[in-house]
Amino acid sequence: MDPVRAISISGLCLFSIGAILRYTTSSSAYDVLMIIPVIAIGAALALAPQLRWRYWLKHAPDLPVELAPLLERFDLYRRLDLEGKREFRRRTFLLKERFHFRGEAIEEIPADVEIMVAASAATAGFHREDFLLGDYETIVFYRHFFPTPEHEVLHCSELYPPDGAIIWTFAAFLRSCIEPKKYLHLGLYEFGRAMMNLEPELRAKLDAFALDYPSIAKLSGFTEVKLKEYIGLPELDLTAITLVLYFTHREEMAVLQKELLEKTDALLVKPTAV
Repeated sequence: MDPVRAISISGLCLFSIGAILRYTTSSSAYDVLMIIPVIAIGAALALAPQLRWRYWLKHAPDLPVELAPLLERFDLYRRLDLEGKREFRRRTFLLKERFHFRGEAIEEIPADVEIMVAASAATAGFHREDFLLGDYETIVFYRHFFPTPEHEVLHCSELYPPDGAIIWTFAAFLRSCIEPKKYLHLGLYEFGRAMMNLEPELRAKLDAFALDYPSIAKLSGFTEVKLKEYIGLPELDLTAITLVLYFTHREEMAVLQKELLEKTDALLVKPTAV
């Protein structure tokens, strides 16, 4: 239910009753039944984003049927029990509504891409009670590789903490979500970095057993050269890459890096993940 719509409908009904009584009785005593609803509707429309957000925090609707299957692309979601899946969908919906999406030379960000962005954030922060990831709310998509003041070279993925922004090349992000075994999952990479910025103690623990490039290549096939060419930056976050592989290459990690998997599980796994 939309709280703004509910207030508007109730207000219109009350206004109509007041108008009928005012007309049939010619009594000004019923004017209040018209004035108060108008004020209430105006306030509801003015405060619509805040009202909807507060309502959704406790009563988040499920994802549309046609969009929910997108979550099956996320290994964590597939491993959750029914209650965990419900919570994951709730968080994905709320994150999607919280994010401010903007396209550079892109007219409109498709709804399925917005879901994949939100699901990436839900995955990276699923262990957190405060899953909204602080001030990281701005999502920017470019059509092509882009330079920024922070990194003047052309690249396809960037976290910019001062503005709470995450920037991607549209096609590179989408490809990484669809084929995470072939391309490093850029959504998990940047949201993992955002999450670790908010939890420096967790970052320190994960840093202690982050994989080096040879181990990453053995586990995933992503060599140092390929990763740097793919993202376009000379220096990458090895801890964040390790975290991505924890989510996308879990089976391989269980064979080749069992101790790493167990240590990361101890830090991140919620009871609903099986």
